[in-house]
Amino acid sequence: MKKLVVAIVTLLTFLVAVYAPRFVNPWLGLVPGQLAPGLYVLYMALWWLGLPLLALSGLYGWRRAVPELGWQASMGEGLAMGLGCTLPMLLGYLAVFQLTSITGPVLAGSLLRGAVWAGLGEETLFRGFLFGQLTRRVRFPWLLTILIESGIFATGHLYQSHDLASAVGVLAVTFGGGVWFGWLYKSWNNLWVPICLHIFMNAWWMLFDVSDSAVGNLWANVFRVLTIALSVAATLWYRRRPQQPAPAAALVAA
Repeated sequence: MKKLVVAIVTLLTFLVAVYAPRFVNPWLGLVPGQLAPGLYVLYMALWWLGLPLLALSGLYGWRRAVPELGWQASMGEGLAMGLGCTLPMLLGYLAVFQLTSITGPVLAGSLLRGAVWAGLGEETLFRGFLFGQLTRRVRFPWLLTILIESGIFATGHLYQSHDLASAVGVLAVTFGGGVWFGWLYKSWNNLWVPICLHIFMNAWWMLFDVSDSAVGNLWANVFRVLTIALSVAATLWYRRRPQQPAPAAALVAA
């Protein structure tokens, strides 16, 4: 019964967070895209972070809400993975592409919305909340859960397409990205790993004149594939490394 309650609350909260703004915004006369970047992030955080935290507080109590969302893990580990694995993109784009002509507050606002918030908000809602609750608490098959949430994740990026071919490309790239981010979260048991990778990948993409959509051109994808390959190699090493024995003092204390 508890699993059923968690599943229902999780799915309803997720659907409300993702789709309710589409109905509420016109009623409020609000166009989120026209808000200042800081206000946009705060408004979206009410839906994508506030609602999940509220739901988790109701299910487990407010003290467990943040750990259940996945934020209790090591941020340093996530930053190291994010910076280290995206070096091929940063160095490759620096060698091949020109820096963006956008500068100053406009660039800072774009990075806040398109990199920082995209990574934090999307990974927290899709991976930390939806994937985390359904796999850890409800015991849904993790691969099936990844495929479902990645499909929803991909459709949310269709605004980047302008015809059928570009729509197919955007769906394929973002769906694959969703599966990859979900696998990283499961493998590391650390939400900051996909969050930081997402943030830095988007940031390097935006700092250079790479592409206006998630598909990109040949060189954009060469360096992106190198980043993904590096993250996969690091993750496989992490999963296969010998486990360190517990310190003697800790064993005695236990």
